[in-house]
Amino acid sequence: MLEKPKLSTVLEKDNLIVYLSIFLIVIITGLYTIFGIGMPMSAIEMTKMSGIFSMSSSMEMNMNMGSNNMDMNMGSNNMDMKNRWSISMAISMFLMWWLMMIAMMTPSAAPTLLLFHNLKKIGSEGKKALSYTYLFLFGYLIIWAIFSLIACIIHKFFDTSSITDAAMMQLKSVQFSGILLITAGVYQFTPLKNACLEKCRTPIDFLSSNNRKGAKGSFIMGAHHGLFCLGCCWALMALLFVGGIMNLFWITGLALYVLIEKIIIKAGWLDKIMGLILIFFGTSLLI
Repeated sequence: MLEKPKLSTVLEKDNLIVYLSIFLIVIITGLYTIFGIGMPMSAIEMTKMSGIFSMSSSMEMNMNMGSNNMDMNMGSNNMDMKNRWSISMAISMFLMWWLMMIAMMTPSAAPTLLLFHNLKKIGSEGKKALSYTYLFLFGYLIIWAIFSLIACIIHKFFDTSSITDAAMMQLKSVQFSGILLITAGVYQFTPLKNACLEKCRTPIDFLSSNNRKGAKGSFIMGAHHGLFCLGCCWALMALLFVGGIMNLFWITGLALYVLIEKIIIKAGWLDKIMGLILIFFGTSLLI
């Protein structure tokens, strides 16, 4: 039996390391999100209380019909959350947002990350391919850290302004939720969405047109790819305010949709259908 070429064997070995790294990152950040480390409640508890799609107002009505003790606890939690935006709480909130984004977005970036690694491996920088791949990933995740910081600031404003149910991390207003759904739906049809999605769907085009050498170049390429990914998905991520920021149904659903949207290259209709669905449900909330 013929032995596989040395290069092919090395690529398979290093690719396995990259795959394992991605898997561990997603598992660790996913578990952090699920168990709500640093949060008053875990994502499991919040998901049980909010369900798949329920507005805070309807939840409050149901709770008022139920136990008075639970209602008092929820009110207490709301007040605690509003008053608890200390430095430590803000850091916990930021970490919650960022690690949740890492868990949701890293799988969809895996094809680009792996292709980047293979191109580096067969090029002049082959000996540093693995370390440069990690720098590329770090650059990508830094962009989502910036998004998470902005989301955290908006989250604080919503909480302190009573726009959200602070305990459930969910918009109170059905009308506001409808507007946000419609906005995300309309964005699916915009040229910016299409341009960013195209870059995410065809990583070979992105990597060839944005090729940079060295450690700094790898980091910049990762950040550049992160900007395209952010441009593609920011409106969808904003929908977490509608369903509940730590609602596992919405976290899982959005993450799966983003992954499918990016890996199916010839499904140009998919983002349009999602746009129509979001506009339909948003409109139904406003009627």
